[in-house]
Amino acid sequence: MCGIAGKISFNTLQNNEQEVRKACEAMAYRGPDNTGVHAIGKATLGHCRLSIIDLSADANQPFYSEDRRYSLVFNGEIYNYQELRKQLIDEFGLNFTTNSDTEVLLKGYIHKGPKILDSCRGMWAFVLWDQQKEELFMARDRFGEKPFYYSFENSVFTFASNLAGLSNLLPQTELNPKAISELFAYQYISQQQSVFKGVCKLLPAHYGLVTKDSISLERYWEINYHEKIDISFENAQQQVEDILHSSIKEKLIADVPLGLFLSGGNDSGLVAAIASHYKKGITSVTLATPQNAELDESEYAKRIAQLHGLTYNQVDLDVDCIQKLPRLLAMIEPFADSSLIPTAAVSEKAKHHLSVVLTGDGGDEIFGGYGIPPLFNSSSSAIWPMSKVLKELSNQRFQPGWKYLHKIANNQRIIKYGGLEGYCNSLDYEPSNIRKLLFQPSFIKNLETEQAYFQKSIIRQANPKISPHDAMLNLGVMGYLPDDFLMKVDTGTMFASIESRAPFLDHRLIEFTSKLKPEILMPQGQEKLLLKKICEKYLPKDIVYKKKTGFRIPVRDYFNDKWSHLLVRFIKEGISADLGIINIEGSLKLIKWYQTAKPSQMEKLLYSMLVFEIWLRVFYIKQKTSIEL
Repeated sequence: MCGIAGKISFNTLQNNEQEVRKACEAMAYRGPDNTGVHAIGKATLGHCRLSIIDLSADANQPFYSEDRRYSLVFNGEIYNYQELRKQLIDEFGLNFTTNSDTEVLLKGYIHKGPKILDSCRGMWAFVLWDQQKEELFMARDRFGEKPFYYSFENSVFTFASNLAGLSNLLPQTELNPKAISELFAYQYISQQQSVFKGVCKLLPAHYGLVTKDSISLERYWEINYHEKIDISFENAQQQVEDILHSSIKEKLIADVPLGLFLSGGNDSGLVAAIASHYKKGITSVTLATPQNAELDESEYAKRIAQLHGLTYNQVDLDVDCIQKLPRLLAMIEPFADSSLIPTAAVSEKAKHHLSVVLTGDGGDEIFGGYGIPPLFNSSSSAIWPMSKVLKELSNQRFQPGWKYLHKIANNQRIIKYGGLEGYCNSLDYEPSNIRKLLFQPSFIKNLETEQAYFQKSIIRQANPKISPHDAMLNLGVMGYLPDDFLMKVDTGTMFASIESRAPFLDHRLIEFTSKLKPEILMPQGQEKLLLKKICEKYLPKDIVYKKKTGFRIPVRDYFNDKWSHLLVRFIKEGISADLGIINIEGSLKLIKWYQTAKPSQMEKLLYSMLVFEIWLRVFYIKQKTSIEL
């Protein structure tokens, strides 16, 4: 796990070392063990190393081929690198000088080209420069665990692991209105977009070739939901369990201390239970919210730790946890999933003991959590005039009477009468009536007119033969997972200079589960039942079947306490208004409405507003490196 950065000036031998070094300095927390910046012809590559496998200096990067034709900077881990190394030795008679996965990746590409990605199990974002052809190859892992930002303008290609690094390589930056709108609508910025115009993200499961005149992008992997297999529930259960054991065992390999995050739920609990079979006394770190018993799962986590002989550590958070936010937002594009704060907090605690942690990320998206895919499985998605009514209701969010309307237009009715796109509308926290209050009219002109545009685009890109049930699973894996949850985990863990590994994100697992019929994956419409039956073998039943919580903080309580007043102060300062974005009067009306009526889920919109205001101060205008909260 590291930070990578670089600049390729295809038309000149311009010296870019100072700029790339500044980019690496901005990402030093991602890789504090070593920094390497090398100019190789027209390319300058930089690497900040967090040493996990082969701690020797021989594995430092940029890493070169023996003839110096190829150079590589790589962020991530190839878990099956020892297996691949043996295959390369047997097939090509290669010699290896290190015990690193970096050397395996470089030599694998040299001899197999992009096909090497098909054989890799892991997480990665990397760049490989071919000095002879003056071409650059870039790739990102299947699920998007590792971030990759880039820009290509006037035959100059720049890249970095995060926006703090990349901004040091760009001559100027201009805010992207569509991305800002997505932040308020979803709490994150989706897919290829970034908060800056001209800055893109390489999509998960894609690679690209960059030359002087062009970028060509290719998708090398996708999930096949439309081909189903005949298999018994018991056989499917055994195969999933076998894959999880293999995945977890692989991810326990490290040359530094390794532990895990433990939320008190099924996904991280199962990972902990299986990991404890292979590594005794493994260290766990848990979140507690003492002031909110509903979200506090620490007692469940403590029971799991005791049951499986884990070393238990706990982090307590309260309303003042917002103090962590400015330092986090100074490194990244604006991101408003509030669980970033507890993720960073448990990561800081973990760093006292560990350099690597296993997590339960991906379990919900792969096995049908959150209660939504089962609803689509049992619904006929009828075409009915009520769909128009539901669409109009979704555009009246947070207005007087919304609490009552929301009870009428619950998820089950939205799905039944509004189908996939009607449900997507209900997830958008920035419907048209909110836009008019939130943004200035000139800003609104630059935005997408269709509500929930991003989520609908994922659904429309999917194979038309797949069912609504599978379409929702696909939306979770290819949408929410990389853009929200994995962005959160990468940012929060790297904030503390530790590596996170997600055993559920083994492509062998989803390639199997995607072939399962709904009645096998979730019999009788019970979400995640296949996985829960496996959990019964490792965890107490009351934990297996309790309501999911995860690493969350009580944002609603905090806005009822101090955070609303903080947001009012920032809005009145007028920084976002001076940039032509926020409508001060309308935004204050929204906040006042929340303070008086407490409409359901409006705190998510307010938190996005708060994040954006903080980000503007600590990242964009850079007038303040710290702010009073």
